[in-house]
Amino acid sequence: MARGIAAALRDLAVLVAHGAAPDEVFGAISEQAAGVCGVSAAAVVRFTDAGAVVAGRWGAVDAFPAGSAFPLGAGGALTLVRSTGLPARFDEYERTGEDMRGLREGAATPVIVEDLVWGALLLAAFGGERLPADAEVRLTEFAQLASLALASADARERLLESRERLVRTADAERKRLERNLHDGAQQRLVAARLTLGMLRKRLDTPELDPVIEELALALEELRELARGLHPAALSRGLYTAVGALATRSPVPVEYDVVEGRLPDAIEVAAYYVIAESITNAVKHAEASVIRVTALIAGDRLALSVADDGRGGAAFDGSGLVGLRDRVEALRGRLRVMSAPGTGTTVSAELPITG
Repeated sequence: MARGIAAALRDLAVLVAHGAAPDEVFGAISEQAAGVCGVSAAAVVRFTDAGAVVAGRWGAVDAFPAGSAFPLGAGGALTLVRSTGLPARFDEYERTGEDMRGLREGAATPVIVEDLVWGALLLAAFGGERLPADAEVRLTEFAQLASLALASADARERLLESRERLVRTADAERKRLERNLHDGAQQRLVAARLTLGMLRKRLDTPELDPVIEELALALEELRELARGLHPAALSRGLYTAVGALATRSPVPVEYDVVEGRLPDAIEVAAYYVIAESITNAVKHAEASVIRVTALIAGDRLALSVADDGRGGAAFDGSGLVGLRDRVEALRGRLRVMSAPGTGTTVSAELPITG
């Protein structure tokens, strides 16, 4: 039974207002389109230079999962939409012999973003199912009214892609600077200290002792700087890195952290969330204990840093805002719960990819 367009749009508006991830919005649009048109499968498809990518889908059939890419052949509803910018229907997939994974019929209408044909909203009939006679009309009406949700999801997707590029570029630059410091200035300071030490012994000149000590201090400061650019402890995994943070913390830190290796970007983001949260708890929370967890939950890393301090933390400082940007750039989510007098809990979920 077909669902009313007004109810479908209301549900989409609530989802967008709550800041849902783009893939979640695209999946919801697919589900609502299927409901409005009375079919069992629908998808939001984005056109690319090489063909098309499924941005989101809904339906019991496993064909064409979200994220899958495929070329566009000479026929088909999507090909017609891309070439004409108009709604289209195609029911001859079996006759053309195209490998459409059981697709029997398709109806599609263009998705317009910034006055360009960004992609299409697709209805699909598999096996013995047939599309309603007025499928294109219903789908086009729904797509026009849902265009704001589609455009918002696309804009958020582009923002996340931009953030991800910036974060990865910044991490790569930090690694480069760390290598340069280690292989350049740090090695020169080590060599200079050794040379002065040998001269001190050979010439028996205690006047060189203060210079040697200053070189030692400069070398240690440089090593600290390099560690701040890219945490050296992460070379042995997140568990070891968190253990080092706990050892250095003046407030007791209890931790339960996954011991296996994770993708580099996930480990770095998780480390910074934990390190910044511990630092904030030590400096501002007047806490007596800090508890850290970072464990695998399905296809995500779920982590939290909780203290029993005075609470009251908020996203009004560059530290927490920077953490949120880093986590969201990896398609994750960061939350802070910090009611006055109840302590602070910083929690994050990071999808594990690769």
